[in-house]
Amino acid sequence: MNMFKKITLLAIALLLSACSLDEEASALAANGEQPKVWVFAQFNVVEEGDELESYYYYAQISRAIYQQISQNQLNSGFILLENVKYWGNGDVIHDYKDIENAGELVFRIEDIAKLDRVNVEPEVGVGYEQFEEKQSKSRVENTTSEEDNSEIESANKSETNSEDK
Repeated sequence: MNMFKKITLLAIALLLSACSLDEEASALAANGEQPKVWVFAQFNVVEEGDELESYYYYAQISRAIYQQISQNQLNSGFILLENVKYWGNGDVIHDYKDIENAGELVFRIEDIAKLDRVNVEPEVGVGYEQFEEKQSKSRVENTTSEEDNSEIESANKSETNSEDK
């Protein structure tokens, strides 16, 4: 009877974790898919002493995993961040890749606090201003001919004269 209880408890534990295992496998498969998209991600990770540590990164992830997370189809598993960039000193963006780091990070999907898609690859050495819309000066080009200008002037004069009466 003791052995039967152990087998039953093991079977129940496996059944309860099967949903999680399915999501883990789905996340694993989606991480390797192409194409990739650029995202800004915030992760809130519980560290030692139950302190919450926040991490902010720009990175490429597979479009498939982005869509599954954004559509709330994937709530657990791991997410692979590639070509990682981070905010550093002076509020400028730095590459995570260096002599020690390969430029890739893995986080738990459960730790994602924010995941926003970014239209372009963040430029290293530049701050947030690279994402602000550039103010373009509007220029009105003179596309009217001399004849058109004289017709416009005469029409404006006739309107002014009729208003004066």
